[in-house]
Amino acid sequence: MSIWSTIFDLEDDPPYVYQGSHVLPSEDDPRDEGWSLQLAEVPSHITREGRDDQPEDGAPWPWLRLSLHAEDTVLGRGQVAELHRVLTGWLEQTGGQT
Repeated sequence: MSIWSTIFDLEDDPPYVYQGSHVLPSEDDPRDEGWSLQLAEVPSHITREGRDDQPEDGAPWPWLRLSLHAEDTVLGRGQVAELHRVLTGWLEQTGGQT
């Protein structure tokens, strides 16, 4: 049984198909239905020895699993903070553009 709990999944809103570095994307572009991206956390009630009797609504462990297709990697809190900083900056710069 996995200790990870999925907190984000693009399954219902798949990304657009990448058409090359020379193509400007469009809202009308096809979606890549076979593509998957998930984020998962380790809930607070998980311990190194297994499941604890801790409440399930505590702060999660400071690890985030990033899954792209069938490949997984684990990010530490500092890496997630840097990713957050970059994504927030990008969102602010693009404003309401589509």
